[in-house]
Amino acid sequence: MRGSAPTDINELNNWAGPSDVHCLTAGAAGYISQNLKKLGNDIHIVSCLGDDPFGVMILNSLEKIGINPQFIQIEKGKLGAIGIFILLFENKKRPFTFRLPTHHGWPPKFDKKTKKHLLDVDLFHSAGYLHFSDLWNTEILDLFKEAKKRGIKTSIDPQFPLIDLKPPWIKMMESLIQYIDIIMVDENEALNLTGKNNVEDAAEELFAAGFKIIAIKQGANGVLVKNSTEKQQIPAIPPKKFIDSIGAGDSFDAGFLQGLLEEKDLITATKMGVTAATMSIEGTGGTETFPERKDLKF
Repeated sequence: MRGSAPTDINELNNWAGPSDVHCLTAGAAGYISQNLKKLGNDIHIVSCLGDDPFGVMILNSLEKIGINPQFIQIEKGKLGAIGIFILLFENKKRPFTFRLPTHHGWPPKFDKKTKKHLLDVDLFHSAGYLHFSDLWNTEILDLFKEAKKRGIKTSIDPQFPLIDLKPPWIKMMESLIQYIDIIMVDENEALNLTGKNNVEDAAEELFAAGFKIIAIKQGANGVLVKNSTEKQQIPAIPPKKFIDSIGAGDSFDAGFLQGLLEEKDLITATKMGVTAATMSIEGTGGTETFPERKDLKF
């Protein structure tokens, strides 16, 4: 919600007025899937939704941009997650309130048809792994194992736990690491994953743990990337105008993965991600001004 309101508390108590309200399909998988589709990829999502009105809205928005919802399971009597951000008083991004989902993040069990579908890809990506503690099981581990056996690129943006979990969070991912090529995290997530006090040490720790490519997103400070031969800080690009930073990290993920899918070198792929993130900041949410591939000039 973006608008204007009185700054005096007494006036505000009696005030009601219109705002610019946007309802967006976001979430750990929402922005990255829509943005990779916008870049021209064929996207398949295996996930779960509640059967509430927001679940219907999400399905409609995905179908509208050409993402097949065939493998999205609808769980009866369950509720979807809602995050409400209020953009008032010149504050560009302030979480106002939220509701956690009551449905699974993805199916607790993957049938043969779903597994075949998931592994007929160039990139196998997990979004929000740390969100869903009830799904830290061998099902997703077996999928990553099979993906690596088939030579499929693998990536993860684990996000953060929705339960009280003391650092280092990486202990919940140890069995997966050897099967994951690419990890993308923000600065806070990197520090909590590793228990380190700075991003340089966190990047080294993630690499030592077994991840092959590490991208640590630092907002206005850019992105620290590392692989076996390079470690470099890529600066952020100031946007032409700042609307909001919601979804900017997911937009980076999409641009970065696009570069790696196209076999770009690490630095070029990172610059693609940074450019995509900057362009997303120039519009509402993480998809409105995200570029098409022809506009991402690399």
